[in-house]
Amino acid sequence: GRSLLRSERQEEPVPGIESTLFTAVPSRSCFPRGFLWDEGFHLLLLGRWDPVLDRDILAHWLDLLNADGWIPREQILGDEARAR
Repeated sequence: GRSLLRSERQEEPVPGIESTLFTAVPSRSCFPRGFLWDEGFHLLLLGRWDPVLDRDILAHWLDLLNADGWIPREQILGDEARAR
């Protein structure tokens, strides 16, 4: 999906680049989006259980890094997540 990005040059948020996010959100029905600050805690446990899966999830977050070195703290990708 695409996140909506705010800009000083635009009045309305504009769609960002197409991206995917593999995340360890424990309750997708209540929280249909990824939260960077929670992901670290989820990965502490997940890394002990499945280190390969842990690194795959971390790589998805790192792929969202922009040219300024910023990773958005929340990813709202797709219609399902925006509807909440």
